[in-house]
Amino acid sequence: MSADNPLFASGVLTTEERSVTLSEGFEEAVETYLSRFEGHTSEEFAAEIEAAVDDDVAVEPLAALGEEDPRTIAELCVLAERLGADDAKTDGNPVQLLPSLRLFRDDDVRSDGAPESFVPVAATQLPQLLRIYSPALVYVWLDDSEKCDLAKRDLETVFEEPQDVMPFAVYGPAYKEFLDREYSLTAGPAVLFTRDGAVEARIYGAHGPGTIETELERHRR
Repeated sequence: MSADNPLFASGVLTTEERSVTLSEGFEEAVETYLSRFEGHTSEEFAAEIEAAVDDDVAVEPLAALGEEDPRTIAELCVLAERLGADDAKTDGNPVQLLPSLRLFRDDDVRSDGAPESFVPVAATQLPQLLRIYSPALVYVWLDDSEKCDLAKRDLETVFEEPQDVMPFAVYGPAYKEFLDREYSLTAGPAVLFTRDGAVEARIYGAHGPGTIETELERHRR
């Protein structure tokens, strides 16, 4: 991330010993919201979201996500405060910037094996996230095979530059039944191209950057 990124400009991110990290002030503000959110229902989360951002499409799925992952809503509220109304209307949209903060979480969601610039998430959060972020691309890998390494490399090549889709990554072994039930996904590596929460296309295996780029071009239309 460049120094002119709105997350740096607003004091959300900082650099320490040449590493990018969340600022102490941001972390403290998130913890304050988390304490306030204890016992919140989805309806109460919806009210918090509506007060923080002007994004009607995101309210319902974010509120549902809040019951499982209240930190996401806490981060959103602090982001909205830090960015301010003017930035929220431009390249500092807090809803669009929110996923990148997951890259700095210390949790049990596996990131090792995810393509660079992809946001690692738990599979159970995909139904909500893919309604908020559309179109999106989801990379799912189930092991550490050579095919997965090749697919990862292909995606990193394609996403060296932003592709106007939100890129998520899921390590699937712990979610096999869920992925099968929700997305008919039983093998990997796989790339899902989604819109409004529904899978429009999928690619299994590693077929080179060109195949991904061709499908992305269709997907963005």
